[in-house]
Amino acid sequence: MAKKINPKPFLFLALTIFSAMILSLCFQDTINYDEYFSMQWCRLGWREVMRTLITDVHPPLYYILLKVVTDLAGGSLFFARLFSAVAGIALLWIGSLFLERNFGAKTAFFYSFFLYLNTFGIQKTTEVRMYMLASVFTVLSGIMSYYILKEEENKGRWVCFTLFSLLAAYTHYYALLTMVFLYGGLIVYFLFTRNKKNMIRWLLCCGVTIVGYLPWLPVAWKQVMSVNGNYWITAPSSRLAPIRELFSGEVPYTEHIFPAIILLLMAFAAFRFLKSRSVDSYWTLMCGSALWGILVFSIWYASRFRPILVSRYLIMPMCLAVLGISGMVKFQNKYAVTLVCLLCVLSGGICYRNAFRTQLNRNTSRTVQFINDRTTPDDIILYIRDDYGYFGNCVEYYFPDVKNMDVDEQQLETLAQEELMETGTVWIFDNAHYFRDNPQIDGLSIEKCGTFGFSTLEFDIYFIEK
Repeated sequence: MAKKINPKPFLFLALTIFSAMILSLCFQDTINYDEYFSMQWCRLGWREVMRTLITDVHPPLYYILLKVVTDLAGGSLFFARLFSAVAGIALLWIGSLFLERNFGAKTAFFYSFFLYLNTFGIQKTTEVRMYMLASVFTVLSGIMSYYILKEEENKGRWVCFTLFSLLAAYTHYYALLTMVFLYGGLIVYFLFTRNKKNMIRWLLCCGVTIVGYLPWLPVAWKQVMSVNGNYWITAPSSRLAPIRELFSGEVPYTEHIFPAIILLLMAFAAFRFLKSRSVDSYWTLMCGSALWGILVFSIWYASRFRPILVSRYLIMPMCLAVLGISGMVKFQNKYAVTLVCLLCVLSGGICYRNAFRTQLNRNTSRTVQFINDRTTPDDIILYIRDDYGYFGNCVEYYFPDVKNMDVDEQQLETLAQEELMETGTVWIFDNAHYFRDNPQIDGLSIEKCGTFGFSTLEFDIYFIEK
């Protein structure tokens, strides 16, 4: 008889490789649009940070922790990314080890491959935003809910569930909404099984959670109401666009295949629960209910009022759903599971390669060094106004000590020498390539320094000779 191979060393190897991949993407030196706000707020004093958080549209926990990290690390962008990366690594290991212990190694392999080797897994694990941290709390809550369903006498599981759900609620409002579905799933099960003891525990858990959230509740309500008018979320290209965008990559049809896999495994869980009343199957349905419930509600709300969902808001319920459906992989054909994992390797490998190649672009560091070596406090940077505002964010973030001003092309044409006499050197970041065909301004002499950029966003730098 052939000796059975122990899969644990291979699982640990896969998780170690994925962890190394995550850490390798922490060296990206260019911020994206949302990261600008995270990093700029970390430059404020604690009083200003709290004032800013109250007027923002997110709960405060992530920003407070990020502020502590960046203060200790001297405002380092690398350590800010590392903070998210550590959360992403924890998400991989915690979920995988839980599944391996309770459902077998095959489910842990599926979870780790499906969760990380996709577009949102690779792109978001090192982003200076709250999604990985919120997902950790969400998945931990899901794990505790499994033990609650399986081990009703363990009071410690309830304490941990309450704590993790409260931390999730303080990290992102869509994580809070995800917790509502978990709480709802638990009470439905206890009502179905007529478990009065756990009903009382559930009520106590809800009471503690509400009391714990009361200090932030007035601020949360004010923040939610503040976005009822003008809002940054535009109408999606289709009703299912938010979930498809999470898996959209260079491999064709992955944006359809991966959501379909989630639906098929949830359908299998529903069939199995109706047939055998399996607790494991019910737990899968409970974990997946948040993803599809939030999506369906957002579709209805957008049709009646306005869009309220973008793809990144689904990351927390998506991670919980992947945790849940992975349990059902235990009952699937190993070759089918291997095929899905190989598809993840292909899709995620391409995404990782592109992210790593983009990270190798050092245009940002070159631009920052060039300007910092040549500017004085009296200098000014002019740049062409863009609709999205990202270029201006980069200028403000990378050159906080240099005065900057956005102008349009008409304002550039009307610049006069007397308007600039009180300034030092005037630097022009031509992000609209305005001077490419006509490198001059009436009455002023300008000189080109070269082509620079913020990562792949290239522009020419000029300065005005006085």
